[in-house]
Amino acid sequence: MAVQVSRVIVGVDGTEGSVEALRWAANEAARRTWPLHVLTCAELPVAVEAGMVGAGGLTGSAMDSIVTEQEAVNQRAVTLARSFGLDLDVDGETVLGAPGYALVSGAHEDDLIVVGATSHPGRLTDLLGSVATVVVHRAKGPVVVVHGGDRRDYGIGRIVVGVDGSPGSDAALEWAAEEAARCGAELVLVHGWTYPYVGVRAGAREPRDDMRLDAMRTLEASAQLASDAAPDVRTQSIISEESPAKAIIDAARDADLAVVGTRGHGGFAALLLGSVSRTVLQHASVPVVVVPRH
Repeated sequence: MAVQVSRVIVGVDGTEGSVEALRWAANEAARRTWPLHVLTCAELPVAVEAGMVGAGGLTGSAMDSIVTEQEAVNQRAVTLARSFGLDLDVDGETVLGAPGYALVSGAHEDDLIVVGATSHPGRLTDLLGSVATVVVHRAKGPVVVVHGGDRRDYGIGRIVVGVDGSPGSDAALEWAAEEAARCGAELVLVHGWTYPYVGVRAGAREPRDDMRLDAMRTLEASAQLASDAAPDVRTQSIISEESPAKAIIDAARDADLAVVGTRGHGGFAALLLGSVSRTVLQHASVPVVVVPRH
């Protein structure tokens, strides 16, 4: 039986955002010593996908032209990745279909998918058909959504992860701790809470001080989990009386990576990304990793 090799898979379409995702993915593949798989999709117009080929739709030669154009985009991306000087094993593939679903269907849960953020800041989950939206909702494994195009380097020295004690949060924390250990980065645990706090109650009273104590207990438990997962990683804990999403976004302004959890995958559960993850994806200025539950 062939052994499945973990890969970094990046979606490219020739846009500036996808080139930035390619650069980030190439550097991550080098950090992990994983192969880099560059995927490009030849997507048919809506009229063709709806079965309207015979009613003024695309001709065979026009379809071939679309495929040929995207194959050229893919080859340029592969050539660019090989030019980074990272000693990478790079290959490319062009498939016919919708990019988001192609990325998800072609990946295993041990792979890492990298995509560029939408070109409409603040509207990631509002854009029907957005590649990033489809991938983060349906991928079996971690997904990196790369924001911005003004990075001077692609090193990772500070990773921010949102924690709340939930199973999804714990999965994100374990992933972030492993990445911090790999990169020699500082790991920053962020727990945002608002009054009244919803969490493990220590007693019957609900004054603000007691609720802050409950939040601190949650953060301490997450810090212990991080220590168990990566004992040599430098950690910092931040507790903030802000919404969890705002606390993560604020802490990530000076970071190189933000990590959030999700509610799992498969069936209808795959559509329930969670408000914190959605907001961080929409507004963070750094690459964001969405980690599904185990």
